[in-house]
Amino acid sequence: MGNRAVVTITDQHGDSRCFWAGWGSPEYQIPHLADFVAWADRHQRPLTVDTWLAHADTFPGTLPRLEVTGTTAANDTYIGDLDYRYHLILHGDSHAVRLRVHQLRGPMGQPQPQLIAELTHATLYGEAARLCELMADRAQQWADSHGGTAPPGNDPDGWRRRAAGFHEIHQSTPVVAIGANLDARLVAASFDAPHPAIHIAGVWVFAYVDAAGVLQLSARLQDAAGWLRRPDGTVPMRVTVDGEPVFHA
Repeated sequence: MGNRAVVTITDQHGDSRCFWAGWGSPEYQIPHLADFVAWADRHQRPLTVDTWLAHADTFPGTLPRLEVTGTTAANDTYIGDLDYRYHLILHGDSHAVRLRVHQLRGPMGQPQPQLIAELTHATLYGEAARLCELMADRAQQWADSHGGTAPPGNDPDGWRRRAAGFHEIHQSTPVVAIGANLDARLVAASFDAPHPAIHIAGVWVFAYVDAAGVLQLSARLQDAAGWLRRPDGTVPMRVTVDGEPVFHA
């Protein structure tokens, strides 16, 4: 038995359910969580507890499935024999994810809760890749000290393949786009700069009312991020008004 943890999943309606994990260290659980989100994306399933349970049934031994909702272990202030506590928010409609990981013990094993990771859909795969590379290094060190034989079920090359897969997803356009949206900066108007704007993926988008009472929308594309551009250097754009497309390029 490894590090014990409880994963609390809260849906978009604020309802929560809790699951106990016997192998709850971030090195194991965060890659499994990334696998779950990627699986839901690939199969176009909503991010819900039901989808979590479906993944756990499809891939036994990955996500925790033992429900402890309503027990003492579900209480956020309870530590007991737990080492970690995960708080996972899933939004079925927007497919949003937010994961917070708390380590519950200090270096001497004493109760000392602290937040050690906060991840979203945009950063989950990058962290999963980093942890898989960490596990690959550990497995390689173990193998090197045992005559080059990999530990059973803990092959360094297997961890590296998982890391490469997570890196590929992390660098994909859908995930990079989520990161760009989360990093977008809103700039309010001021007396000497009366044009409010949003800065996203290197693009400035302005929306303001001019002196004639006309709503003006404009975009400055010169510094658009490379990943956003087509091979010919242009930036794909779509403008809608009241849900109806009025411009597409």
